[in-house]
Amino acid sequence: MDAYLAGDTLDDIEVAQSEEPGRRRQDVRRIRSALGGLGRLGRLGRSALTCPAVWLCLLAALFYSTLAVDKVDQHIAGSFDFGVIFQVVHGWAFHGYPSEPLNAPVVSNEWGDHFAPILILLAPLLWIHDSPNMLAVAQAFIVCSAGVPIYYAVRRLHTPAVATIACVFYLTCIEVQNAIGFDIHENMFEPLLIAIAIERALARKWTTASIAISLTLLCYEDMGAVVLLFGLWAARHRKWRHAAVLCLAGPAVMYLYTGVIVPDWGHDLAFWQARHFDYQASLHASTMVQALVHAVEHPRHFLQLLVDKPDKTDTWFMLLAPVGFLCLASPITYLGTTEVVLLMVSDNTTHWSTHYHFYLQVAPIIIIGAADGLRRIGLLLRRLWRRIGPRLRSRLPDGFSAGKAWRVAVVVLAVLSVGSSIVLEARPGRSAFSAAFFYLAGNDSRPAELNRQIDNVADHIPANVNVYVTNDLGTAVVAKDTDVAQPRDAEYVFFDVGSTWTPPHFQQTLEQQGFRVVYRDGPVFLMKDSSGA
Repeated sequence: MDAYLAGDTLDDIEVAQSEEPGRRRQDVRRIRSALGGLGRLGRLGRSALTCPAVWLCLLAALFYSTLAVDKVDQHIAGSFDFGVIFQVVHGWAFHGYPSEPLNAPVVSNEWGDHFAPILILLAPLLWIHDSPNMLAVAQAFIVCSAGVPIYYAVRRLHTPAVATIACVFYLTCIEVQNAIGFDIHENMFEPLLIAIAIERALARKWTTASIAISLTLLCYEDMGAVVLLFGLWAARHRKWRHAAVLCLAGPAVMYLYTGVIVPDWGHDLAFWQARHFDYQASLHASTMVQALVHAVEHPRHFLQLLVDKPDKTDTWFMLLAPVGFLCLASPITYLGTTEVVLLMVSDNTTHWSTHYHFYLQVAPIIIIGAADGLRRIGLLLRRLWRRIGPRLRSRLPDGFSAGKAWRVAVVVLAVLSVGSSIVLEARPGRSAFSAAFFYLAGNDSRPAELNRQIDNVADHIPANVNVYVTNDLGTAVVAKDTDVAQPRDAEYVFFDVGSTWTPPHFQQTLEQQGFRVVYRDGPVFLMKDSSGA
């Protein structure tokens, strides 16, 4: 009656009444769907709380965060590498583009130096607190979080105990320690994305795996080769559509960067190649394409370059020996082939060494590859046991189980891998580059009085000015000022005459260029350009 008085006809009322049960059923389905989503979220939360890898990664992240923040607070993080990434993230956060004044005028922004648009994800952290410590903590948590998908990937191949040990191996391996100990870099996201991609592929979730590996294209310019190899791995599993997309996308992004972005925002391609890889002397090549052509035409020379220096053989040993070279028995390992090979044939000596961050992205590949290689060896041994086992049973103790013996052997091998990795990292001459060992030994520190003097002088630098700093003081001012690469581009110069990074007679050289001392505390100087006064 109310509806009729409101103007509805009897037909309208009958239609509404007939539709009412359908609407109720839709409401019930919506409620059930929402409750189902909450149930799945609850199960995911319970799974996270009971997963040992989550707690291991959290503890490791807290430890490495403490280490990284301590280095920043003591001003012993490198000004250039740390400063470049901070400037890029700061540019995204407050200017909307990846600025990189430390590399000006060679490049106009970061994309002329490296292609890592994924760094935009860190911008909100600087909205919360504009400090280099935010990025130091972020890198520690991002890098350590890769231990969770590594755990799940290895658990698909072995027991939870072995997966837990694999997670511990990753969190303590030399690649992770060096990456976190050596400032911050663009490849911090790569281990997590690669580990997720491999774990999802092992779970036969190839769409999710393809998305994860494709996101690495936003991390660094050379990841296109890894994406291509991942596409070939997908083709091996007859995932033709995924393979086609990945095999096209990987090379396409590499070409887009080297053929379009670098010449537009950076410098010519040969100049960029020389800065970051430099194959001139080793392969007589100016570009990556020319290097590949040389490798095809002279394979013997190319292979010799992989092991022609002691540092290279030591790096191979550090990467493969802790896992007993078992990773070579798995096709998963070859996803990281191009990453390692391109570094080994470079003329840049830092690329051969495990002292830096360059091999971080291959750590998940090696660990999961070793687990898969061990599984494959186990399958071969099972076939062998089926042939010889019946003949040996009479000689074996009662109750002997080959399967149980194998599982115990795998756990023992996993523990030995962790132990051998730690031993190699702690050996004389090596521990100085193993961040955890160096930090725990108390070697990663400055005198408290010198830190006070640095902070005191830094407080006298005005905000929003161009500052040149020596390579160990940049994090003291990078959040409030613009660090530049040359004194001639700076209004102020900030340095410590007692540091090995400061050139001899630096104060006198600056005075000849028109700078004068405006503040000093002990060995720490602040000079201002007065040439225009």
